[in-house]
Amino acid sequence: MKKPKRVKSNRERMQNPVWKILRPIVFGTLAGAAVCTVLLLVLSLILVAAKQLPQSLLQPLTVLIAALGAFAAGYIAARMSGERGMMNGAGSAFLLFGLLFLAGLTITGESVSAFMLTKGLIMVITGAIGGILSVNKKSRRK
Repeated sequence: MKKPKRVKSNRERMQNPVWKILRPIVFGTLAGAAVCTVLLLVLSLILVAAKQLPQSLLQPLTVLIAALGAFAAGYIAARMSGERGMMNGAGSAFLLFGLLFLAGLTITGESVSAFMLTKGLIMVITGAIGGILSVNKKSRRK
């Protein structure tokens, strides 16, 4: 007769090396997605209030919002892990880019283009910068 599997405790789960690496990246990505959502809502309110903005301004604004979300994702991911700021920041920004890319493919039918790849590169770089700044920031201890 087989013994039933024992449920792992939180401590055992936290010591899992894969979970230790992925946890900050996933939470950073979720935080970056939340920042993007809030900023896009603010942009939409501005667009409604202004009633007329040049169409050429929309793409740079969306890239800026994506870069700010990637920066936040990288900052939070590296802050959670406390190490490897550039890798955690770039990883969470890349995952955020993947989510935005998939959303663009499914909702708008947007395809792979030079603009999309440039946007991804900008997001990964800003996420890495956010991670580096987060790890190098001195924490206050009392």
